[in-house]
Amino acid sequence: MASAELKSQPEQPIFWNQVISWVRSIPRSAILSMVGPSLLCVFGYFGWLYYGAHNLDMAYYSLKKENIYLTNQPQWLRKTSVLDEVFVGGSLSRLSLMDVKTTEILVRVFGAHPAIRKTHRVEKLAGGVAITVEYRMPVAMVQIRYEDEAGKSKEGYLPVDQEGVLLDEANFLEMDIPQFIIIHASGAPVSTISVAGKSFGDPRIEEAAGLCGLLAPLKEKCKISQVLVYRSSKPGKARWDLEIVTTDTGPKFVWGSGPGIEPSVGEPSTEMKLNQLLATLRDSKQWTQATIDLSGAKR
Repeated sequence: MASAELKSQPEQPIFWNQVISWVRSIPRSAILSMVGPSLLCVFGYFGWLYYGAHNLDMAYYSLKKENIYLTNQPQWLRKTSVLDEVFVGGSLSRLSLMDVKTTEILVRVFGAHPAIRKTHRVEKLAGGVAITVEYRMPVAMVQIRYEDEAGKSKEGYLPVDQEGVLLDEANFLEMDIPQFIIIHASGAPVSTISVAGKSFGDPRIEEAAGLCGLLAPLKEKCKISQVLVYRSSKPGKARWDLEIVTTDTGPKFVWGSGPGIEPSVGEPSTEMKLNQLLATLRDSKQWTQATIDLSGAKR
C-alpha cells in the first residue's frame, strides 16, 4: 500500500511572526507621522552640518583685516601695504578663526610676500590674530646698465637685502640711492630674475650683498660708498674678490672672499677683517694709504 508523504513547510520563528504582526497592526497614518519627522531631523542635521554651521561660523568667526595685528612696516615700504596685499591676494576673508589650519595658512601666505623674510609667530587672540614677521631690509643698490625703449644704454640701480634678494624698486626714489652702499660688478650685471622677493641671480652680487649687510651699520662711520666685485688674480683662487671703496681721501680695502665663505687657510676670518677695518679708521696715518689688504695676501 502506497503511503503519501507530506512535506512539512518551514515555520517562521515565533519572534519575527510577532514583529510582522505588530507592524501590520500599526495604521499607515501613524507610520507616516513617525517617518516624516525622522527624515526632517536627518536632513536638518546634515543641512546644518554642511551649510548652516559653515555660514554661522563665517558670520561670527571669519578673519577680518581690521582684526589682524601685523608687525609694523619699516619706513622703506612707503608705497606698499603688506597687510592689504596679503589679505586680498591670499583670500584671507575666507578663513575662520575656528579652523585649526588657519594658523598654518597665515604663516605661509605672509612668509611668501616679497617684503617679508620670515613669519616668526602667529597667535590667535579674542576675535583676531597677531602676526610677528621679519621684514627684508635694503642694504645696497646694485648698479646695472640697461637699454631703454630707444635702444640707448642707461644706468640704473636695483635695491637688494643682505641675502641678495631683490626688493620692490617702486618703494625707492632717486634721492634714496646715496643712503645705501653701491654694488658694482664688472660687466654691470642685470638681474636674471627681475622679480621682487627673488634672488638677484648672480652669485657675485649675492656675496657682495652679504658684505653690505655687515657694513651697512658702519656706512657713515667708515665712510663707505661702494663695494666692487672683480675676478681674483691671486694664485690658486678661481673666484672673485670684494673691495670696499670709501669716500673722500679714505683708502680702498681689499676684503677678499665674502663673509663666512673664506677659505680655511690663507685668509683671515670675517671678524678679523672687520676689526682691522675699524682699527684703520682710528689710525689717521693708515687712513691716508691708497689701498689696505684685509684678505691676508698682496694682489
